[in-house]
Amino acid sequence: MENLRIGTWSGKAKFIGAILCVGGAITTSLYKGKQFYIGHHHHSHHFDEISVVVSHKTHMLRGTLFLIGSCCCYTAWFILQVKLVKVFPLKYWGTMISCIMAAIQSAIIGVCLDFRKEVWRLEWNLQLITILYSGALATAATFCLLSWAITIKGPTYPPMFNPLALVFVAISEAIILGEPLKVGTLVGMVLIIVGLYYFLWGKRNEIPKLPQSNVAASALSTSIADDPLVAQSTAVVAPTSSPDKSVLVEIDKTDKK
Repeated sequence: MENLRIGTWSGKAKFIGAILCVGGAITTSLYKGKQFYIGHHHHSHHFDEISVVVSHKTHMLRGTLFLIGSCCCYTAWFILQVKLVKVFPLKYWGTMISCIMAAIQSAIIGVCLDFRKEVWRLEWNLQLITILYSGALATAATFCLLSWAITIKGPTYPPMFNPLALVFVAISEAIILGEPLKVGTLVGMVLIIVGLYYFLWGKRNEIPKLPQSNVAASALSTSIADDPLVAQSTAVVAPTSSPDKSVLVEIDKTDKK
C-alpha cells in the first residue's frame, strides 16, 4: 500500500516526522509548565472549583480505553478507504452510503440510550445548527475531502494533519476565550509543525520526477511535429512506468505541400 523505505532519506524523514507529530500531541496533553495569557483574561475561582469537582466524577480509565479504540478504528478506516476505492471507485457515493449507515446506527444507539420525545424534538436553536454543521461539514464534506486525498496521496497523508487541530484549538482558546497558554502546549506545537514539515518533505521527494532534459526534448519535438512547414522525422521521449527509463519514439512526418 505504501512503502516506508527507511533506508532512503525520504523514508527517514517520514518516520521522524510521524514520531515528532505524535510526540508533540503527547507533550501538549501531558506536560503543562508555566502559564501566560495573550490579551485579556477573566479568572474565576468558583469556575475552577466546579471544574475540579467535575473532573473527580469522570471515569479516566473508561474514557482512555474508548479514546484508544476510537483512534484504532479511525486508523483502520483510512486503510480500508484504499481497499474500497479499488473495488468501488465512486468515492462520493461511498461517502453518502457511509453517512447513511452512520446515521442509522447513531439513531438506534440514541433510542436505546434515551427514547423520550422531548429529547428528540428539534427546534430552531443552537442545537439544530450544531447538528446541521456536524452532518454537512464535519462529516459529509470532511469524508469527501479525505477520500479524495487518500485516492491521490495514500492513507498516511491525511492523518498527519490531525495534530494541527491541537495547534488551532490552543491559539483560538488563547485569543477568543482568554485561556492561558502553557509551555508544554508551545513545545508540542513546535514539535507538531516541525514533524509535519519533515513528513511532507519526505513525501514530496518520493514522487518520481521526469528529468528536465527529457521534458525539454519532448516539448521541442512536439513543437517541431506541429509545424506544417517542417518535413523531417522527429524524436519524442515518452516516459514509462519506471522513473529511470524512457522510450525514444521516432515520428515520421512529411510535408503535405
